[in-house]
Amino acid sequence: MRGLDWNKGWREFWRGPDAALLVAGGEGERLAARVRVTVVALLLITPIYKIIEYPDNPVFLWGLVVTGVAMVFALAIHLYLRWRPYRAWVGFLSSLLDNSFVTSALALFVFVGSPLIAANSKVTFDIYFLSIVAMSLRQDRRICLVIGTLTVLQYAALIEFITHAYDVYAPELQDPSVGYFSGVDQFTRVVFLAAAVVISYAIVRRSERLLYRSVRDPMTGLFNRGYFDTLFDFEIERARRYGRRFALVIFDADHFKRINDSHGHPTGDAVLRALARALRLGVRQSDVVVRYGGEEFVLLLHDSDATPAYDKADTLRQMVAKLLLKPPGLRHNIKLTVSAGVAQYPEDGTTARALMTTADQRLLRAKQSGRNRVVAS
Repeated sequence: MRGLDWNKGWREFWRGPDAALLVAGGEGERLAARVRVTVVALLLITPIYKIIEYPDNPVFLWGLVVTGVAMVFALAIHLYLRWRPYRAWVGFLSSLLDNSFVTSALALFVFVGSPLIAANSKVTFDIYFLSIVAMSLRQDRRICLVIGTLTVLQYAALIEFITHAYDVYAPELQDPSVGYFSGVDQFTRVVFLAAAVVISYAIVRRSERLLYRSVRDPMTGLFNRGYFDTLFDFEIERARRYGRRFALVIFDADHFKRINDSHGHPTGDAVLRALARALRLGVRQSDVVVRYGGEEFVLLLHDSDATPAYDKADTLRQMVAKLLLKPPGLRHNIKLTVSAGVAQYPEDGTTARALMTTADQRLLRAKQSGRNRVVAS
């Protein structure tokens, strides 16, 4: 039994962020991309200045090479996010490369300078903390845990290599300007890195809970209207930029007031929860289901043309009509039907208001035509 619970928890962990967190993660990734370009551009000043002052020192030359490669990567990610939507793999890749560049720079110090330069580096090592904190901007706990753990292991492996490949206490390596090797200090650094990873993970977990409360309807667990308004504008912009299509469906429970009047609001709430569950289970995970208000629900069907959107809406309508709802305290079942109006982007409008108006008018036609039906173009 514990094994099943563990497997379920592991699958839940790897399922990734929902739509709300993915949008927030995309905003965080774009912020990180802008900051990355700025920071790396500023970091380029140091090796350039050092090369001018000390042209014979290979450490500064290789430092410029690593920083230059990092700049190319920073610009590539920044440009990609301007023309492509954010996906979780982008966060994994950028976080991994951020931290790996720091490790690569320290490793280069070992071979072109001194192992003590790598072990005692202050400026380069501190960049780890910037990268680890930035991981939380992706709003994806998988990134914090996986990439954070790899970062700690990278640095620990580097120090392990230094202590086995070099006699760090040899007189010829000792240099007061770069400091002396201390195993206690290195252990402390690893502990601090691990602590930073834990804090980053905790920030994301807390953000998940706060964001869930702010964008979810407390009764049904679906997205609420406030979040939908933001998400809808984002969806339209994405569809316009990348030539995508999507459908908007508005569902309304037929004669719902009768249920409240006949059986009370607790029964009505139970019916709405069952309807919300049926709609959520009836669409793809990538689609969005919203409790828009009262007994009205809105669906955003990604990459969907008019005919498949109508078919999906009608399938959901038939599925709801077959439900036999028996809320606690009632001796008999309650049957429920829904009506729906469908609008298609871009044929029925290219703005949120136009699409909502079109779908709402078709919903009204469905109700005027006898209810328990779907009206599309």
